[in-house]
Amino acid sequence: MNVIINLLSVLLAGVGTTLLLLAGALSAGFALGVPIGILHVFGPWPVRALLHAFDLILRGFPAIVLLFLFYFGIGAIDGVDLSSLQAAILALGLRSAAYQGQLVRGAIRMVEPGQLEAARSLGMSLPQALLQVVLPQALRFALPGLANEYSVVLKDTALAFVVGVVELMSRAKFLAASTRQLTLVYLLVALLYWLLTQAGLFAFFAAERRTSVPRLGADSRRPR
Repeated sequence: MNVIINLLSVLLAGVGTTLLLLAGALSAGFALGVPIGILHVFGPWPVRALLHAFDLILRGFPAIVLLFLFYFGIGAIDGVDLSSLQAAILALGLRSAAYQGQLVRGAIRMVEPGQLEAARSLGMSLPQALLQVVLPQALRFALPGLANEYSVVLKDTALAFVVGVVELMSRAKFLAASTRQLTLVYLLVALLYWLLTQAGLFAFFAAERRTSVPRLGADSRRPR
């Protein structure tokens, strides 16, 4: 038991960095993903074409390749000063933005078109109608997908150790090498990732339940 407690004390020190990386990547992805999703639906075709290319690139590259490109590529450009943590947040955040943009695009299309038309007929501009009528409903529809994205990005943070971020997986790697308790260390790491995943999914599902409206949107479209 003392061995487990000692190992956990070291591993838990990396959880904070993992959560910081997760929060940064998800926040960047959300901040970019919402306007990307809106432009996918309402943007002019040249913008939609550029966003389609953005999606193909960011969703087509493995996360570890993006980490290397941002840290060893962009970070090596003269005048660009990127820490390993910043590079990891940018790489994972942009990749998440491509996925979240598609989630928002699909969620917007789930909102009844008549609601946007009704808002416009009441004198709202398109931005006002989107912000006050369409997006609140669309983001509720997107919650299940965002929960899945949380789980995916959390697991992607385990790759950040390859560019020198001292997060949970990095600490596990050095701890396993120094103690030679490989099986025990990685079992504890698996448990910690599982707990973080379940805690996040519980929060998303709770938000989904609190914001659900019976027989509206996705609920009313299920086949009977």
